[in-house]
Amino acid sequence: MTRATARLALSLLFFGTAGCSATTPSQTLQQRCAATPIDERVEIKIFEQGRLSACPPDAEEDCLYSLTAGKTYSAGTPDFNADGLPDQMIKHFGTNYGDVDVVHHLGFVQCGDGTAIKVLEGQFKEISVPGTITQPWPDLTATRLCAALGKEDASPQVIKLIFDPTTYRYLETPKLDPQSVCSDV
Repeated sequence: MTRATARLALSLLFFGTAGCSATTPSQTLQQRCAATPIDERVEIKIFEQGRLSACPPDAEEDCLYSLTAGKTYSAGTPDFNADGLPDQMIKHFGTNYGDVDVVHHLGFVQCGDGTAIKVLEGQFKEISVPGTITQPWPDLTATRLCAALGKEDASPQVIKLIFDPTTYRYLETPKLDPQSVCSDV
């Protein structure tokens, strides 16, 4: 191969991959699930009135997100990774913020063996997920309100959540301190 041909091949390789998605995981979901210890995976069980439990297999008794705690609800079943299986958004109302509507949100993706792994966690008022997901790991939008009593009129933060293939988690971009939403009041 001549130098000119090698340069041409290298440029085609660069430009051919330049438009590839940055959110393509380095591991498949099955590889990530297999690498996640069983006590870090959950079984999600749905109950009446949208209540659910998301507990490690056979650990219902001491699980924070159990039906017995009664503070964990389904917030939807988007297909985060576009594999055709419904995943689970969860709202957990176990943290006390007084009269302020700030909720612990979690997102789990099905492993296909009856367990799921966590891909999202944060304190938000709401998370918007695209209605139809055709590409895996779409960007999400979250809002956060000031949780300080008497400062409920602060403008909400609008936060972009982007899937990070290295950590296999949705991360805030940029990462904001939840208290920073109160700073403009």
